[in-house]
Amino acid sequence: MTRAIDRLLCVALVGVAITAGAARAQPADVPATVERLLQGFGAGCPQRWRATEEVTDRMIGQVMKYGEPGVALSAGLRERAASKGTAVERRVQAVLKNVADFEQAFARLTKTSESVDRSGTEREVWRKVLSPLTKALEDPAETFTRRRLAAAMISEVSQQSRPAAEAGWDQPLPRLLASSDPTARLIGSVIAASGGLLPRQAPTHGQVVPELLRGLDADSFAARYDSTRALLKLSQQSLDRFCVDPSDEGADRAAGVRTWQAWWQQNKARTANELIPQ
Repeated sequence: MTRAIDRLLCVALVGVAITAGAARAQPADVPATVERLLQGFGAGCPQRWRATEEVTDRMIGQVMKYGEPGVALSAGLRERAASKGTAVERRVQAVLKNVADFEQAFARLTKTSESVDRSGTEREVWRKVLSPLTKALEDPAETFTRRRLAAAMISEVSQQSRPAAEAGWDQPLPRLLASSDPTARLIGSVIAASGGLLPRQAPTHGQVVPELLRGLDADSFAARYDSTRALLKLSQQSLDRFCVDPSDEGADRAAGVRTWQAWWQQNKARTANELIPQ
């Protein structure tokens, strides 16, 4: 039973990859990679988006497929960003702060989950482990990043473990879509757009897309980033045409947001009632 309960921490593979990548990877060409990324941050919206996505994946995603250690890359970006101008420096700082926020949220949630008492029946233990995650997920005072990560953990476990789902892990995420809390609805929509619910819980495009459109103008960088990524995945539209840079100020995002809104106006009559595959 302990082995099954600890599957909750499968998301910890991301954290392990961060640490392992920094410790084991041999420097490939950090200066050249830094320079290429900084050029991306100083170019047009699609290039800036790709640079943001690559840094994010390098630091908290597909770490081990890259040769450059994340720590060295981050240091290089910080050191060189100012030489590329204020706008580039601000964008780099926003992306790296998003990474740091993720790491802090991950550490907190992992520590809390690991400290839960694992005595009792299997169902009782699953419920105990779920409780602090649900609390973080539903707390409006928590950061978007911590709530989003709690949702990702719940999604992963509910999809991988039938005993967990039967113990209630399948319940918190669908509730988000009907919440009175806008952040909760946005998180639920991001999860649904990535196929993170159970098949029987699939929402419609009409439930999810308006929330993601609203997320393009959210206060949080992480919320804007996740909303854009979710819309691109859900719509299969071209980044070159539908680009919203989460590091832009509101006025600079406006044109991209209007493009997405126009796309939805053109497509919602046809797709609003279609279920999003999970």
